Amino acid sequence: MSTRRTVNSPVGRRGVTPAERSPAPDIARGFMLLLIALAHAPMYVTTSDPGVVTHPKGGDTLDRAITFLSLDLVDNRAYPMFAALFGYGMAMLVIRQRAAGTSAPAAARLLRRRGVFLILFGFVHFVLIFPADILAPYGVAALALGWLLTRSDRALGRGVVISAAAATVLATLLSIAVAMEESGSGEEIRGTVWAHHYGEAVVERLSQVPFASVHILLGWPIPTAILIGAVAARRRYLDDPARHRALLRRVVLIGGLVSVLGGVPLALVGAGSWGAGDLATGSVTALHVITGFAGGLAYAAAFGLLVARRQDRGRAPGPVAGALAAVGRRSLTCYLLQSALLALILARVAFGVGDRIHATGAAVIAVCVWLTVLVVAVALERAGRAGPLDALLRRLVYGGPAGRGAEPAARDEARPGTEPVAKQEPATRTES
Repeated sequence: MSTRRTVNSPVGRRGVTPAERSPAPDIARGFMLLLIALAHAPMYVTTSDPGVVTHPKGGDTLDRAITFLSLDLVDNRAYPMFAALFGYGMAMLVIRQRAAGTSAPAAARLLRRRGVFLILFGFVHFVLIFPADILAPYGVAALALGWLLTRSDRALGRGVVISAAAATVLATLLSIAVAMEESGSGEEIRGTVWAHHYGEAVVERLSQVPFASVHILLGWPIPTAILIGAVAARRRYLDDPARHRALLRRVVLIGGLVSVLGGVPLALVGAGSWGAGDLATGSVTALHVITGFAGGLAYAAAFGLLVARRQDRGRAPGPVAGALAAVGRRSLTCYLLQSALLALILARVAFGVGDRIHATGAAVIAVCVWLTVLVVAVALERAGRAGPLDALLRRLVYGGPAGRGAEPAARDEARPGTEPVAKQEPATRTES
């Protein structure tokens, strides 16, 4: 006689098979790193007084145009996109583990373990390379929200509503407070990217560590984006984009419109076209952050539509999409490599190019660095190798080499805290 019961293994599975991969999240992550490079490079520019949201003031017409476009289309749009994809991956991890017989508490522990190691990676990145790290905040979010990803759809929905309300209030208050503080100090707060001495910068960053992740989590709607990404994963929005084309189109159109319109006021301030006061600057900064959440979701949905269109024609991703996916499959390695190259080229403590350029130069260097990282990722893809840091994170999280069912080398799941998309299987099995 057979009985039906759930198998409570510590870890039901470790790896990902080729059939379980969905190209849309990988392609979106690859593009996301370009946006992050464009957002981070201006932080090193020191040829003029700092402007709003880490962009330099002044410059020629081209510089001001690039600053306007960056503020309207890039800044505060890449982070929520990354957060949504991060939540999507965490939810897929839980779905696959539960399908393989892992208990809900064990799956939650796996998420927490991943969060701990992301915090460690982020700590090293923050202290040694760049004081605007995003890995540690996502690791903290994994620790705080991981349990919710093992609960019901209703509980997850409540989490979205509560976190969205809290994020709106906190982003508004923090944006206004930062605008007032910058005005009072006479200079923009940029961490230590302008430091003249590397040792002093490291010491200062060590003192900032306890507050950096909290500031990012409170000042941006990252928890909300993570939870919405988890909802999207449960409903397979990016796993089967053709089936959800109508919804994805609405997200692109409405989210993109909200993001672009909401970004215009701060873009005008940053480009020097509007001399707003402190309160107005803080208010439009809050608007920029909140509407950027919609922009991040719109970007992710756009890549789902791209994949759906090619699937309709029975075509695999082309060379450009394939290169983006190669970056996305190694996003931890590529993110840290990209950050290190930007710091090496632009920082005063290294080659110091940031002292000799403006917004245009920063954008050009950002694109060139991202293209370099893309070439590295494609080379690893062709060699059949995973990103070394992604592989290290995988071993740390799962406690050893990939187990049965994992893909070798480059096909290994290789993302900072994310899991690729899988088809859902029953969470129970029949045993005699």
